[in-house]
Order: sequence, then C-alpha cells, then structure tokens
Amino acid sequence: MSSRFVLQNPYVVATLPQPIGHAKGQYVVAEVYGGAPGAKKRKRSELVVGIDGEGVNLYDVSSSRLITSYALPPQSSFTCPPSSLRTRGSKTKVERRTYVSTRGSQSGLTLFHDTTDGLEQPTSSTKISKIENSENPIVYLGTITAARSSGASENTTDLLAVKENGEVQCYDGDSLEEKWTSPATALSRDAAIPANDLKVEFAQLTNAFSASQGILKGRQDVLAMFPQEVEEDGFNPEILVLITWSSETKSRILHIVNLPRRSAAYVKGMKYSVESLLAAKIPFESANTVTRPSFNIQVSAGILQQLHGDALTTFDLSDSVPKQQSKIMSVEAQTFLRLSNTAIMVSSKHSITVYNPKYQSRLASVGLDISSDESLKRKRTGNDVEERGPSHVCKFVSYFPKLGTAMAIVDNDLVGIQIEGQQDRHGRSRTAGLLIDSLGCAAKEQSRPGRDGAVSTKKAKLSGMVTLDSFLPGTIGLGQPWTEKIVQMEELFAKGDCDESVFDEKIETHLGADWSEQTKTTKTEGDDVMDISPNGDVVRKTAIKRRFPPADVDRRWILYALGKIFTWTANEEGAEPSLSIPFYPLNTFMWLTSNGYMTVANIEAALRSSGTSVISIPPGQLVKTLVEIDPDMDLLYAVVAKNYLAAPELLHAIRKLMESLGMLGDNPGTKQGLLTDGDGVGLANVDVEMQVEQAEKDLALAEHQLGPGSGTRGAALSLALSKLYSCPSDDVTIALQTIFTSQEIVCLIYLFRFELARGGWTSRYTDSLEQLEMVDEDADIQDNAIILIASLLNNCIDAVGTVGWLSGEARLADDDLYEAEELITSLKLEVSAALEGIEEAVYLKGVISELVKYADSFHRALPSQPKDSKKGSDAPIVLPSDDQDIRALPISLKAEKQISLLKIGAGGAVHKRTARDIGFLKSQKVGKYSRERIIL
Repeated sequence: MSSRFVLQNPYVVATLPQPIGHAKGQYVVAEVYGGAPGAKKRKRSELVVGIDGEGVNLYDVSSSRLITSYALPPQSSFTCPPSSLRTRGSKTKVERRTYVSTRGSQSGLTLFHDTTDGLEQPTSSTKISKIENSENPIVYLGTITAARSSGASENTTDLLAVKENGEVQCYDGDSLEEKWTSPATALSRDAAIPANDLKVEFAQLTNAFSASQGILKGRQDVLAMFPQEVEEDGFNPEILVLITWSSETKSRILHIVNLPRRSAAYVKGMKYSVESLLAAKIPFESANTVTRPSFNIQVSAGILQQLHGDALTTFDLSDSVPKQQSKIMSVEAQTFLRLSNTAIMVSSKHSITVYNPKYQSRLASVGLDISSDESLKRKRTGNDVEERGPSHVCKFVSYFPKLGTAMAIVDNDLVGIQIEGQQDRHGRSRTAGLLIDSLGCAAKEQSRPGRDGAVSTKKAKLSGMVTLDSFLPGTIGLGQPWTEKIVQMEELFAKGDCDESVFDEKIETHLGADWSEQTKTTKTEGDDVMDISPNGDVVRKTAIKRRFPPADVDRRWILYALGKIFTWTANEEGAEPSLSIPFYPLNTFMWLTSNGYMTVANIEAALRSSGTSVISIPPGQLVKTLVEIDPDMDLLYAVVAKNYLAAPELLHAIRKLMESLGMLGDNPGTKQGLLTDGDGVGLANVDVEMQVEQAEKDLALAEHQLGPGSGTRGAALSLALSKLYSCPSDDVTIALQTIFTSQEIVCLIYLFRFELARGGWTSRYTDSLEQLEMVDEDADIQDNAIILIASLLNNCIDAVGTVGWLSGEARLADDDLYEAEELITSLKLEVSAALEGIEEAVYLKGVISELVKYADSFHRALPSQPKDSKKGSDAPIVLPSDDQDIRALPISLKAEKQISLLKIGAGGAVHKRTARDIGFLKSQKVGKYSRERIIL
C-alpha cells in the first residue's frame, strides 16, 4: 500500500556564499516573524541566514529571491542564529530589525534597522553594542514585548539574550542598552545542579496561554503564580523554555521560567532574576557525549523531541514527569524537522526520510542528489537510497505548512523540499501520518516492546496446554507451523501422485466444503458447468454443504490453492511473462470463484508466497487465462459475478465478450492487403485439409456465437457493464484510453445507443406502436438503467477526447474516417429525445401524484361510518353531470374538510348546528374572485 506522503526532489532556492577563511565556518539560520506593534507575531515565509565572515542575508522562500543583505567583518563569526522582526506601524511605514551576536574583531550585539515609509527613500542604520563579561557566548536571541513607561522609548520591542551559562539579559530594541540581567544562579535554585557546571543546550520563547494548553496543562499550581488569569487575548505574558546539561551529574533539566515583571524591568541596569515556574529532569539513556543533541519543543502539544546520535526520542511533557513516548533509530541521522505530531523528517548523508514516531514506520524517502535525477529513479524503484549517491551535510531549517515546503541547508545551498500529503475537508494539504499510511511501511532496526522476550515467555507459559487454536481453522494462535501442515500434499506433488481429484479431496476439509456427493464431471466440449438462476446469479448444479462459513477459512489455504492453480511463466521468445493455469482442480476452482477469492490481488499474493518473483499482474491476464481454459466464457461470467475486478480488468472482460458476440466489427488486423506482390502466390499451395479444418472451426464459432451460449455471454456483458459503472469515473476513462482503441470505443458507444433505443428511453409517450420498432417489450430493463448508460456513455466520449473527435481520429465500426460528425449529431438527437422522455415522465408523475393525493385527502375528509351499520357496504354511485367545473381534473386542488353537524357551546354543552350556521361556515371558505354553489 503506497503512502499518502510524497517527497519531491530537493530544489535549490539560493546558493549561499562560502564562509571566508574559516575551516570551521558555519551557517546559522532563523525564521522571520512579523506583525503590528503589540500584536501577536506570526511567522513569515522568509529566512534570515548568517554566514561566518560574510554577513547576513534575508531570503523570500515563496519567490526564491534575496530580499536584503548586511555585511560583517571577515574575522567575525556567529555565536547563535540571528533574530529578525518585521513590523508595520501604519499603512505605509514598515520597519525591519535584525539582531545578530558575533565574536571576533567585533564581538557583541549588532542591530540592522531598515525603515520604509511610503514612496520615500528607505533608510538603514546599524547599531553595535559590546557585551561585558563575554566569556560565555550568547546561544539564543529573541524579541519580546517591551515594558512601557514614561521615560522609555517609543519602541515596543526588546531583545532577549540567553548565554551558555544560563545568564539571561534584556536589551532595548533600538539602542541595545541593557535593561536587566538575570544571573545564572537563578536557574539552579529549584534544581540540584551546580551553577558553574550549567550549560544551556536549547532555548525558546513562548507565551503562557500556549504553555497552559500543553506543557503546563493541568498544572494549576504553576499557573497560580501569575498575578492574573491567563487568557489568549488578555493577560498572556511571555515565558522562556530552557534545556540545560550538567556534565558533573550527567543530567538534563527542562526549565520553564517567567521573565521579570514589567514594574521593575524598565529600571536601567537593575539585576532582577527570572522566576522559575517548573524544573523537570529529562530521562537520559545514551552514553554518547561526543555528538551534540538537537531539540524541538511543541509547547501547545506538550511534546519534546530529541535527536542524539542515531536515536530520535519523543517525550510527553503534559504529565508531571517527562515520559518517553516513542523512539526511532535512524542510521547516520544528522538533523530532524517536525512536520506534525505523526510525521518527522530526518536527514542523513544520502537521503531525507519521513517517519511516523507513533507506529515506527517509514512514510516517504528521497535522495539528496540535487544535480541529477537518480533520487527520483531510486524512489520509484524502491531501492535503498541511503546506500547510493554522494555524501552531503544536510541541516533542516524550518517548515512552512501553507507552502508545503521544508527548508534545509545542503552543503552550500539553501534547499527546499516540497511535501505532498493528504487533503483535509477544506482542500488544504496535511502532513499527518495515519495508520493506513504505516501499513506495510515498518522501519527497520526498530526496537518494539514484546517483540523478542515477550513472545518466548508466552510460548513457555502455553507449552503443554490445549488452546483454542486447535479447534479453529484460522491463523490466530500459536498452532502448528504452516510448513508442517502442507508437508503431506507437497510430498504427493513431488511424487507426481497429486492430480486434480486428489487435490480436491485433500483440500476439502481445509476449505470447509463437502463435495463428496458431487458428480465428477469431465472436461468435454459443449458441457456447461454453470447454471444461471432466474435473478441472474451464477450457481452450481450440485449444492455444496459447508462445514463452516468461507470467512473462517484459513487464508493460507486459499493462497496455497491459488498458487497451485496459477503459474507465472515467460515465453520461449523472451517476451513478457504471462499468467497460465496448468493445474485445474474443478471443485476447488469453483469454490474459490463462488466465494469471491478469485481476485488479482489474491493471485499476486499466492504467486509471491510460492516463490515467484512477480511485481504485479498486468490487466487482462486473468481474463485471457479464463477464456483460454473455457471458450464458452461461463467461468468468466462466474468470476465477474462473484469477485472484485478493477476497471482495467472489467474492460478486458467487456472487450472479450463483445468480440465473441461480434460487436466490434471487422478486425483490421485480420484483413489482408489488397495490393500484393509475388509472395502471395505461395498461398495456393496450402494444404487443403488445413483449410477445411479452419473452415469447420469458423463454422463452429459462428454457431457458438448464435447458439444458446450467447445468452450467457450477453448476461455476462450486462453484468460487467454494471460492475464498471460502480468504479470511479476517472479510472474508467483512463482505462478506456489505455485498453480500447478509438474504433472499439465507438463500437461501445453504438452498444449504449442500442440499449437506449431498446429500453424505450428515446421514444415519446405519444408515439404509436408502429413507431416503436426498436423497443423490446420483453426486455427486463430497470428504471435506473438510464443512469448507468449515461455515465458510461460520458466516459466513452471523454476517452476519445476533444482532439479525437475534431480530428476524426475516432473511426467507426465500419472503419470510416469521416463519419464522426454524423455520429455526434445522432448522439445529440438521441440524448435530447431521452431527456424529453424523462421530462415527460416527470410531468406525468406529477399529474398522477396530484390526482392520487387529492383522492386520498378527500377520502380522509369523509365522516367515518360506524362499523355496526345496518346499511352494509356502500357501493359507489355514479351520477351523470353536465357541469364543466365538476368534470375538470382536480389538479392543484385540496379536499375540503366536512363541517361538523355538532358544536360545543358554553359550559361544554353539545348542540346541533342549524342550517344557517352551516351555510355561514361554508360561505367563509369561499375565496376571493371565485364562484361556488352553496347547497344546504
């Protein structure tokens, strides 16, 4: 089963400059956020890339263009990814602030500020601020909402910097002046970790509301530490998530801290510690301390993902203690990128792979060879892309769901990978891995609980006990191995003692059937092994007594029987392999057919289980094999009636049936050319006996087409067309274009035209019997047949295509190239006539329905007669009347409700109505502009 995930070949968005004079030069990339001042920041489809010794470049991902760039000294290098924010202060004023942290000849913080105001010339400025006590480099930069005060600047953005030792600093967003500093000891107050041994590995800014939905879900004790109730559109302070590592205690801690309150934050130079909200220990198993782990936190979902070495581990942070949720092993993994909760993209030296962490499955994979098409070829052939192609250094950057693009840096290129997933109800692509996508896509080298030790323990406990598996025919349980079950039959096949009758006898009990009383019929010409019931179903002449339902039969016996019946062999001339039936046990074959197991998928599975290397059986092979073994096509009828066949297989069956019934016209391949040379003289010397034998065969075939068997083939054709209607319309059209020629499609159109006329769909209700020559009154045609004919007729017209009709490529049954226009005109007339007939039927149905509705309502309005009436049954009385109003049909009229002869007075007393009261009530029912006779 193919996955719904498709990874396109990576494409180059931009070629990045190489770091200048640095053997350890690197690229640092971050996302760009934007929004109005004071509003929620949203991720833009832009990336900011820092290049050691070169500068900073901003790229637009959607248009693959460079927005702007900033230069830096050649000796400078980045300590962390930059931070870029684009704000729109008004309709015309746009500001972009990009913050970078460097070390070298120009160590410190640098601000690149661009301002655009309408049609005025854009202005750019640069601000540099040196950092004191810069022994510990900055590992994270982020922007937060500035604290407002009377003496503060108009800027609404501040810069937050996190150092490697856990120190947190806040700077003004424009002047880069330090506002406050939180010492490193603030992180170790609630955790037993020495402050001098602390090392920050990961940092991320978020808000309190997002944390309350995931990572702090259910932690009311933590949320109570805020001075107000946290709301999405109200009080929603920013918080900082950190992951620290201590080499002394060999422990990794998750910190969630609250930033200093605004009431004291604007005081210049004031050291105010961050407030620890939560500190939890993350489980640590790997002893590999050489490679540096990478992290990703989904705060709103409470998920932490860690890649350390070849292990990608997912932790659940929604509980009080972080717990390991899943673990995936990926060989030579470099970086990872989260697409959704059920899809993670992992890069290696040669390929990019998407995993489902929940089911430990491999959803999609693509090679990293950007310069050639080898990756696409490897993806189509299913080869392991990790073992081929050159090595690359791939580092994921970001994922843009609206664009469906994942960004990465491969060597010196900024690369995009297009991801195609299933669509949601709004038509948007979703990268969510479902269970159906993981079936048959299990990732190798994954450790699953209960895979090794639990199975052996269960076997030890059940040894010596009689289980339910001893009595069931299915495959559930720890019963006898399959090889031991078939050893007796394989020995018979090896000795050559297992013919069709012996095979039927041996497999009888395994299939749950009883055909011991069934007469053994020999294969002779003219003997039909199938009968047709009055309702059109195919049944056996002799009923089979079942021991248990077919659904309870062990599937392995079904595949075993199909594997013995069918073979996949190649021709001597080296042509493509074909399907054949060298072994034909009649009872077993008919049992498989009547119970719906004679499908192409089951035959493919049976051939694979028997050791045959078959990828897929081409459409038409099954139909061809059935026709070869049974020219009467009774077997084909049975297979079509009781088994599932796809649209291509059904069309091959329809083609064979139409050929046998002579509905495809003359075959051009059988005609010999009229212009011949001297090579045709040798035809006169052909053996006369061979010509006579061929003529006898042709005569027998003609008698067969016109004999009683034609009814079976006609019923099979009708059934195949009904099954074809149930297939998707697009699949039917594509299959018609692939299998049928234009001439054969036109022959199928002629068949549908004949069915339209035979069913009376093109005739009018006012036509006389002499005009209904084509209508077959004895034909049992259902009312919904017009839907089937119209749908398949549309598929045939679409299969020929507009170009085929206009160019005259669609040859008719008599091979005339210039009658396409006449055929289209006839189709238009017949479709119009059928539409008119349907409209008349709908109109007549409305007329009759109103008559019946009026009669029913009038009958209900009559006063009910007592059951013990002595008058007996009232016979209808017909009174002649010359009143034209009475003789008119009561269309769109309503039956009047009879006026009661009794009325209820004051106090509940019942009185009889007078003639005056009855006349008054009747006069009230007369509508405006109407004439009605009132009879008292």
